[in-house]
Amino acid sequence: TIKTKAKRIIAKEINSLASKEIISHNKWQEATSKCKELELKWKKLGHLNKKSNKIAWKELRDALNNFYNNKNNFYKEKKKKSKQSLENKLILCKKAEDLQYSTNWKVTTKELIKLQEEWKNSDFSPDKQSNDIWKRFRTACDTFFESKKQYYKKIEKTKKIARKEREALFTELKELEVSTETEK
Repeated sequence: TIKTKAKRIIAKEINSLASKEIISHNKWQEATSKCKELELKWKKLGHLNKKSNKIAWKELRDALNNFYNNKNNFYKEKKKKSKQSLENKLILCKKAEDLQYSTNWKVTTKELIKLQEEWKNSDFSPDKQSNDIWKRFRTACDTFFESKKQYYKKIEKTKKIARKEREALFTELKELEVSTETEK
């Protein structure tokens, strides 16, 4: 019958939705809305005779199960990746915290910049959990770079004082008269 064919076509459309490779939360939201619309459309077609209805119902259930299993697998994988990303960020944070008090300025600067680059390129992890780790990471980096800045400021200040002392010494030397008496 026409209703049976229509119900079959809807089940195939749901299977088609399930077979698409969907790689984002928003796309899954869109696909879920479309799936619900199709299911509602299927139900609005009404009942069939008992035998046909049983077959059509099984086709719909299989299509929906297929769709929602794929959706579930997507979110399980996303959660797994998110957890791994969080663990990786925690490792980066601990490395940065271990380096924050280093005075090996050149080597540590390179290492911290490398850690910052790794953080930047790491996978997404939920803000709620990631923000605390980010604050620790940033504090460790800021601590090191502020210490480095203060160290070089102090050296520059010392150089400035030494330069002024040399200039004063040169001025004093210029003012000295050279004696013609060799014994003096």
